[in-house]
Amino acid sequence: DVDGIAATIASSSISKEIAMEQPTYYEDGDHDSEILLSPDGGVGMMHDQKVESSVLTNAIVPETHEQITESFGLGLDPTSTVDKPLSPLTSPPRTPPQSSTQLSPTSTILPPLPPLPTSSEVHLSSQKLLRVQGEVDELRRLVQKEQILLEQEQLLVLEETTRLKAIMSQVEQLHGEIEEINRAFGIERVHIFRSNFRLEAHRISLLQQLQFVFPIKLIPIDIPQNISSFASSANVSTTNRTVPQYTIAGVPLPNDVHSPSVADDQVSSALGFTCHMVALTSKYLGISMRYPIVCKFSRSAILDNEQRRIISGNGNGHKTTYAVYPLFRERVVEREQLDRGCELLNRNVECLLKMRNVEFRKDWNVLAKIDCLMIQLVEGEDIAFAASR
Repeated sequence: DVDGIAATIASSSISKEIAMEQPTYYEDGDHDSEILLSPDGGVGMMHDQKVESSVLTNAIVPETHEQITESFGLGLDPTSTVDKPLSPLTSPPRTPPQSSTQLSPTSTILPPLPPLPTSSEVHLSSQKLLRVQGEVDELRRLVQKEQILLEQEQLLVLEETTRLKAIMSQVEQLHGEIEEINRAFGIERVHIFRSNFRLEAHRISLLQQLQFVFPIKLIPIDIPQNISSFASSANVSTTNRTVPQYTIAGVPLPNDVHSPSVADDQVSSALGFTCHMVALTSKYLGISMRYPIVCKFSRSAILDNEQRRIISGNGNGHKTTYAVYPLFRERVVEREQLDRGCELLNRNVECLLKMRNVEFRKDWNVLAKIDCLMIQLVEGEDIAFAASR
């Protein structure tokens, strides 16, 4: 019946209240506190026998007989009263202590706490913790080692940076010295250019004076056709032929030094003037001649370095003699010796032309070659270009 069911429920609720009044305590190994477990799931922490949170936070306790029956959906008899005596097996209901906060009937009940770990689980967890702690120690050791290596690398980098700074300073110093050397070189180059310009101007002035002393001209000369020293003027008729011929200081020098149209003294004087002019031109231009010239006016000569002999003296060492070829025409001078001397003189003139980059022709007269050299050096005009015009 209804009264029996209500009495049973009331007795169970009273037993629950009694169990709630005696909570269970557990000790926490890491903290000096106690965990308070209530039968309905409420938890409270106690420090020094002082409860910091409510033990019964979400507990729902029925207050009256009517509330018990209403919570289970059971209706009461209208004639029944609250003062009806309870069953002898149950005790009278007790009123639970009221909390400072009024609980709502619609509050949810918290789930129960998970079961405590077993000793095996605790042992496994401690082994795992030790293993993790060892790994952490190993990582810390590696980190310390890496830090030491990093510090060493930083020291090396610092040393290399210092060395590079020193090298850069030396390079900058060398660049400064190179700039100074280049500046000094430029100044010296300008001085050399000016000196060369002045030297060339002085050379031109000297060559002008030399050209004035030994003028070379191409003039027509009358050459007799028939010349006989044994024929009288009454019996032999002579005719003159005008031929252009080079002269030096007014003395003709024919292409053939053995030509009878020019006297021996004139040929010798012309060759002597030519030797003197060639020697002075070589000296002014600073060009050494291959074959040395002995200038003695109408009795000049030239030395052949290719034909020399070494004569041993009596206790005085050795002497070198050169072949000497005359540059004058006389009856006592052999024709081959004079031709060899004129050939060597012509080689000296061609050497001067080549050193000054003056174009010429092999078949030109020796005075024509010298005149070409003088015109290009003094006047700056190319004879070949002038002739082509």
